[in-house]
Amino acid sequence: MTPRSADFPPPDDTERTVANSLTPPAAERLRVQRFFWLPLGLASVVVLAVLAALVVMSWLSLDRLQPVQAHLAHIARIQDVGLGMEQTLLRGLRGSDVSATEIDELVARVDAIAGIEGALHPETQARLARIAQRMAQAPPGNVDVLFETLAAVRQVLAEERAQHDTLLAAVTASTRVEMRLAVTLLLVLPLVGAVGLWLLRRRTEQPLRDLEYLLNRLSGHAFQPVPADVLELTTRLARPAFNSYNLLVSRLQDLEAEHQDRERTLERRVRDATEALLAQNRELARAERLAAVGAVSAGLAHELRNPLAGVQLACSKLQQKLGDGDHTQRIAAVIGELKRINRLLTDQVDAARHAPEALVDTDIAVTVDELLALLRYQVPGAFRMQAAVAAGLCCLLPVAGLRQALLNLVLNAVQIQGEQGSVEIVAQGEDDQLVIRVVDDGPGFPAEMLRAGIRPFATGRAGGSGLGLAMVRRFVRDLDGELTIENRTPRGAQVTLRLPCRAITDGEDSDA
Repeated sequence: MTPRSADFPPPDDTERTVANSLTPPAAERLRVQRFFWLPLGLASVVVLAVLAALVVMSWLSLDRLQPVQAHLAHIARIQDVGLGMEQTLLRGLRGSDVSATEIDELVARVDAIAGIEGALHPETQARLARIAQRMAQAPPGNVDVLFETLAAVRQVLAEERAQHDTLLAAVTASTRVEMRLAVTLLLVLPLVGAVGLWLLRRRTEQPLRDLEYLLNRLSGHAFQPVPADVLELTTRLARPAFNSYNLLVSRLQDLEAEHQDRERTLERRVRDATEALLAQNRELARAERLAAVGAVSAGLAHELRNPLAGVQLACSKLQQKLGDGDHTQRIAAVIGELKRINRLLTDQVDAARHAPEALVDTDIAVTVDELLALLRYQVPGAFRMQAAVAAGLCCLLPVAGLRQALLNLVLNAVQIQGEQGSVEIVAQGEDDQLVIRVVDDGPGFPAEMLRAGIRPFATGRAGGSGLGLAMVRRFVRDLDGELTIENRTPRGAQVTLRLPCRAITDGEDSDA
């Protein structure tokens, strides 16, 4: 039986308590939120780590470039001094006088360079100091001293350039290492982050898939909680979800048990009510059969009263002609018995009279559906019963009599066909008439019944009373309707009821 929403009562306090218990606490909600923020945080950490590494490497590169720039400036100053010494030497070689002022200026420049700590070679400052001292001690205009000091300056410059090349090679090597490290970080850190996310997803996705599988099983009423040993193996992140699932399953098991109990109770009540209705229908059918017998008896009584009245009148005249005597007394006794028989027949006719059932607005489709639903508990399971009733078909009819007439026709079809067979009730409106056809797949009516018509106690079925169709005919005649029976081709029987059908009016509705 498919559960309906009407079968479930509104939630009570216990259900609300359980529902509240299923709500995750703040700690569990925070844990779940951490699950969603963790991948984003991990990705942010990876990006920040890469950016920090790039910043550090840029700062280191800048720090290494500053000594290079300072040494280049130092070499440029030495080159300027050497260039000045070359120009002075050239003027001296051309015969121009080299003044003491020019020599002093060159000495001052060499002393200034020697005082700057920008040289890479450890002997540069000392050599420059000796060059300045040699130039200061030489007599003015001495070209040989200028040659000597210029050669010494060039040697210092060559050594500083060699040291500068070594520094550039070291800076280049360090820069290459940093570039490799940067490329490695750019490749490795995202890869490590991706692997970490994949491992995290793998660790969390499997419990979610297991939970999805368990939730899908709930639709099939597989209310099985997660065992405690399996629950211990789950991750701390997924454990609250499985705990909530176990609470849900426990509550669903209780609700399912209550629902099953309610279904069994409802089925038992429906079964009891159906059996009671079937018993009432059997009693009603028995009463109808007795009424049919009474109607036959009343007809016989009515037919017998007329000849009995003639016999009684003849006996009275004979008694008058005979006068007093022994024969007169005997005739008087006969007349008394005739009167008693006449009274009995009159009582029988009066007892056979019955009050007609009231007409009510009857929905034919609802009446037929309720009848077939009731008969489903009485007919074999393989027997097919169908109905084809026009929608909205309503007539003023005695609903109990209509149900009993259709019940007799369907039961006749079931009894004559046995375990296998079918019957269909077709109803439609034609002008001001209600036409109901009861069609079955049985052997059909006997030829004698089709020829002579429906008679009480005349039946073509072994064990039949012959009153079912007679009761249906009586119901139809009481409504001034028409009943016809016929056989179908190639097999089967059809009973057609044509009843007057008039809809309820406003006056009748107000009277009701």
